[in-house]
Amino acid sequence: MTAERFADPRDFFRWAHGLVVAGDDRFRALGTVKESLSAGLGALTGSVQASVWHLTHTPTWSEVRAGRGLAAVAARRGVDGRYVTSPASLERLPLLASHHPRLRVAPVVAPLLVVDGRTVFVGAPRGHSLEGQVFVSTVPHVAAAAVTCYERVWAGATPVHGPGEQPRFSRRMVEVAFLLTDGATDREIARTLGVSERTVSADVAEVTRRLGARGRGHAIALIGGGSY
Repeated sequence: MTAERFADPRDFFRWAHGLVVAGDDRFRALGTVKESLSAGLGALTGSVQASVWHLTHTPTWSEVRAGRGLAAVAARRGVDGRYVTSPASLERLPLLASHHPRLRVAPVVAPLLVVDGRTVFVGAPRGHSLEGQVFVSTVPHVAAAAVTCYERVWAGATPVHGPGEQPRFSRRMVEVAFLLTDGATDREIARTLGVSERTVSADVAEVTRRLGARGRGHAIALIGGGSY
């Protein structure tokens, strides 16, 4: 099996999902997305050397929160961090593009994560009894095929931010948003971020304004992908 066979990214997923469903030993089960982020992927963050390439369809805010450690690694200087998601994700999670400044949008077939071009994580196919589970492979020809798949998706994806364009929300606003959805008070957020409570209050007010929210509670709902 060679990477060149997969002229269309969908071919890679058909093949990889076939291996997963068949229980092929080239893939090992890790658990749900949240379990994987807090266990297998979480442990991986300390060993990343060169690249973190993420492809996801419509993540939940809970999944984005669980993956903050990996996102921080992807944003480090010297690491090639890439993130591709469906356009619908940006409507559902208004702070996602600010959390991942290099984000691009494209039609997404299935979740995929490639770390350092050597470790591959895929989600089970939709509609299958395994849906929601994550599987990992370090087999060289699987990794080569995944790299080819991702490079083709990335090349055809549209950057959310133009050259020199700044994200809609600052890095600190994004951190404030995460803590808000954790249920933290302004005082707790200030203590965590090492800033004044007044600064936090101003950031909360600005996030609320930029979201067009009616108030703090409405802003929290919108951040998390809901509304009321």
